[in-house]
Amino acid sequence: MLLLLQVCKLATLLRLLWHLSRTVPQSCPRPSSAFAWWFLFSFYLGAPRTTMWFWRSRERFSMEELRHLNEQLQKATVITDANKDFVVETLRSMAELLIWGDQHDPTFFDFFMEKQVMSTFVRILRESKTITAVAVQLLQTLSIMIQNITSKHARYYLFSNEHINQLITYPFDFQHEELLAYYIIFLRTISMKLDQNTVSFFIKTNHDEVVSFPLYSEAIKFFHHEEGMVRIAVRTITLSVYNVDDASIRKFVMSPQVVGYFENLITFLRQQMLNLDGLVMEAARFPESIQLQGRLESAILETGDLLYYCNDIINAGIPALRTLMTKHIMHLIVLPLLLPAIRLMGDGAAVPLGMHLSTLSALYFLLRLLHIVRHKALVNNIGASLLRTDLPSNPSRIRTKDSEPADNASDLRSTANHGAADNMTEPEDAAAPSSTPEAVDGREALLSYLLCKDDKLVMASLCLLVSFLQNEALDEALLDALGILPRRKRHKKLLLQQLMGDRSEQDGDHLFSASEQPDDEYPSEHWECELQDEVLSGSATLKNRSQMLDALIRLLCRRPPQCAEVLWQTGWLLRQLLPFQEHKISDSRMSLLDRAYSAAQKDLALELTDCWFDLIPAVLSEEWNVCRTALDSPMLRRDSSFVLMPRTQQSQDDVPRSSSSIFVGERMRATVKVVLVLHQMRVLLLNGSLPEKAPLAEVSEERSQVSTSATRIGSEVDLANAMSCKVAFERGKERIVYLLVVLQGTSGSLLLVEEITSKQQRGVIRVTAPLAGSDPRVDEKHPTWLHLRIRSPHQPLGDVSTGGPSRSSPRMKQLVDGRWTLAFGDAEACKNASSFITQQITTQTNNVRTIITSFLGESAQGLQDAVVVEHSSPP
Repeated sequence: MLLLLQVCKLATLLRLLWHLSRTVPQSCPRPSSAFAWWFLFSFYLGAPRTTMWFWRSRERFSMEELRHLNEQLQKATVITDANKDFVVETLRSMAELLIWGDQHDPTFFDFFMEKQVMSTFVRILRESKTITAVAVQLLQTLSIMIQNITSKHARYYLFSNEHINQLITYPFDFQHEELLAYYIIFLRTISMKLDQNTVSFFIKTNHDEVVSFPLYSEAIKFFHHEEGMVRIAVRTITLSVYNVDDASIRKFVMSPQVVGYFENLITFLRQQMLNLDGLVMEAARFPESIQLQGRLESAILETGDLLYYCNDIINAGIPALRTLMTKHIMHLIVLPLLLPAIRLMGDGAAVPLGMHLSTLSALYFLLRLLHIVRHKALVNNIGASLLRTDLPSNPSRIRTKDSEPADNASDLRSTANHGAADNMTEPEDAAAPSSTPEAVDGREALLSYLLCKDDKLVMASLCLLVSFLQNEALDEALLDALGILPRRKRHKKLLLQQLMGDRSEQDGDHLFSASEQPDDEYPSEHWECELQDEVLSGSATLKNRSQMLDALIRLLCRRPPQCAEVLWQTGWLLRQLLPFQEHKISDSRMSLLDRAYSAAQKDLALELTDCWFDLIPAVLSEEWNVCRTALDSPMLRRDSSFVLMPRTQQSQDDVPRSSSSIFVGERMRATVKVVLVLHQMRVLLLNGSLPEKAPLAEVSEERSQVSTSATRIGSEVDLANAMSCKVAFERGKERIVYLLVVLQGTSGSLLLVEEITSKQQRGVIRVTAPLAGSDPRVDEKHPTWLHLRIRSPHQPLGDVSTGGPSRSSPRMKQLVDGRWTLAFGDAEACKNASSFITQQITTQTNNVRTIITSFLGESAQGLQDAVVVEHSSPP
């Protein structure tokens, strides 16, 4: 339609030009053809920024064009819907000219200053009133100019004369999302240019004291806005202000008129934690909900960003602000919210309304806080508060149905002086919980969570201990009181105490600690004043260390075993505490580890009877290096959010032997990981070092008629030992094929081959399948039919042991195993085919067992022999 209008317009102009040329008298000079065509296209194309009269045009990037734009703005005394588009285009064009002039012609900005265009901008904003489009364009124009203009002279003019402050404090209608977005961008753009020289343009002072800072005051009003991008921009603006090295600015942010922002910030963070805790419980009730998982992931990211933001504020270099933030975090989050949810509690304590937090969420938030923050005063006060027993506790802590923290804690206390318990199973209920409140510190609560039956609590408490140990700001005396001081550091501490002679242990702890208390720290007293002397005494720390070792050993040897990540973290912690290369581990603990390893070997032997046994050597070789690396350095994930995510996969014991091969493969990989962790821990305890590669034996490979490397579809093979049968690739269409079994070492395949009529005893491979897991069975009703199970072609990637995140995609888990049904000429041929395939599977299994013999104990070896004999019997 638009094209048709343009054509009609052109035709009309042509007729007009022709008519004029015919009606001009003969005595008058006729217009030249060139002039006529120029006149035509001038009207038709309408060249922008071109003066029609006298046929003279303005260059786009010229002083004349800038003057013209300024004149148009001056004439726009009233902004209406009729001329708003013109004003918007003029503002946009002027920004382009000024940025171009900043790079090519400084006189452009001289003209801008001479005509006081910034005052015109403010006037236009006031005249536009409710016309949002003009305000949006003006904010965008100024943001572009501030960001792109490189001349300090020009930038200082933009910031001068209070024009920017007038725009910042203008009462915009923030109900319009687009206007709010450009306003926040405008503030953020200004904040990126703040330094010691420019900050003076945005403040008002009285007797050398800052009394007003609109950029900061207006920005913090949006710190809790519902839009995430707005909140992020506010954090950027405030951090830019805190990083300005100006004493008056740092004093202003601590002034009574704006200092409440920090308390509001921590209160907002606390509310986000409570909201996240609610989402965690809701997602646990509906683990299949994708929408809930998306909301949960967004909430985890938001709380993580807020914690990083708080850490950036603490590290901004403002001592008073650092102390204030430490105080608010301790008194608004740690003491009233996190620690009461972690510590064991009695029934008589009171909790403020709306301050209930689950233990799992409390552990997660505390480990995230320790993982992010490295401020000595805050970290040490968290550690000291965790060890105190005189703090109020939370009676409404949400317990999971399987957690038994009080009983496990009492069991550890009773066995601390006698080494680990001989039984590696979970302790039974020692006694009914008392109705009177019991003073139990957070350390004992963490020990109880390590041994409870809730896998998420186990993982969260373990990650918290790793976070304590990895935080360099935590005082080593506190690590010793928690029972996790590394053996080398503890040896140095004991040596120092011996050298000091008659001085007290507490004095030794002061000298041993690398931290000194600055004058501005919170609290003013040292954190040791918050603890009783008995907590830091040598006998108490030795007892705590023994309890921690017992808990970690029992967790490592737990049946059924934990997921690989739990075992890796536990093994790493044990490596920090145990004196390797020195046979000082107690016989009871070593016996516990030996029995757990023997049980894991039996589990591995059972995997030799399932459908993925042929991959066990490859998985052992691959996971050996992964486990070795994990025991050398903690593999603590960056956000540890996996402890909060709902678990939808099956546990290791819930996977039946007849289930999908995907789950069986994941179980096999999980079993291999458990065996490797226990094997490597035993080697480290006895020898102190690990070999570079897994100790796998070699097996002699018999030459097969068909090489496994030549079993690709379409390859030509010999049919000398093939078995003739029928198969239907499509419904109702049977084909005569030959079944060929190929075995070489641990690799085996089943081949269906079609005969090549032109070549005698030669055929082409049409279908292949793995030999392992084929499980041949003769049909009971049709003795000439042979059923073969065909496992999934996708290799297992995940870990289905308790608490472990599975890496297999949902689409892969929906795959079912295939099935071949082959029809032989008679029952005898079918039976012989079944027996031959079973024999080849047995040979393949023996080859795999020979390779992994160092990971199979004698009992597991005997169990495997019995299973093989049973499996080899005819069906």
